[in-house]
Amino acid sequence: MRWFLLCLGLTGTLGAQTPLRILAVERRGLPPYEAADRVYRLDGGQDQGLRVGSRLVVKRPGEARSLGQLWVIEVQPEQSVARFEPRAALAPMKGDLALPEEKKGLPTAGSVGPDPLPSIPTPLPSQEAPPREGVLFFLPQQSELSLAGHKKLEGWVEQWGAGGRWAIQVPAAKALAPALQQQRAEALLAALRALGIEAVKLETGLRTAEGKYDPTWIRHWD
Repeated sequence: MRWFLLCLGLTGTLGAQTPLRILAVERRGLPPYEAADRVYRLDGGQDQGLRVGSRLVVKRPGEARSLGQLWVIEVQPEQSVARFEPRAALAPMKGDLALPEEKKGLPTAGSVGPDPLPSIPTPLPSQEAPPREGVLFFLPQQSELSLAGHKKLEGWVEQWGAGGRWAIQVPAAKALAPALQQQRAEALLAALRALGIEAVKLETGLRTAEGKYDPTWIRHWD
């Protein structure tokens, strides 16, 4: 899609959907002139409500179809700069009209009935808070949970509460045998069930923890 630089003169009054008129079409630069050298001057500008980002539909008088849009990218006291977005092979000419782009979806005057306004939807909840986490370590090639590991689990359940959501996350970064990972997960599931935690989700994460032993994380959401 080709874009053209336009300068829009600022005089006159726009009013309610009153069309602006192209007063002159000029060319700037040295010949041979290109389409991008065209400058369009309008009889309206900032005092008629034009702002940066305003769009004007260009039409030929007496015709319904549009030639394209003027897109205001800079507004100054006496002129504004815009780009032309063509919709047809024709280019704007002197005497063509530029109308403010109509806003769709707004009710017409008098069309609003006595029905009450729709209720405002309840805002979506904010992003879920991160879970509490604790890490347990297993000896290499071992799946039994140590006495210290059991004590840690008891403390976390007492501190966090038995409700909410629980998960066991085993790391995927180390080349551990799937059977060993499964045995460790089952040992942790059994320990949590003994503490009153029935529903526990198994997760796999690409993460590590410092130390020579194999880590596994216990995660809890309220």
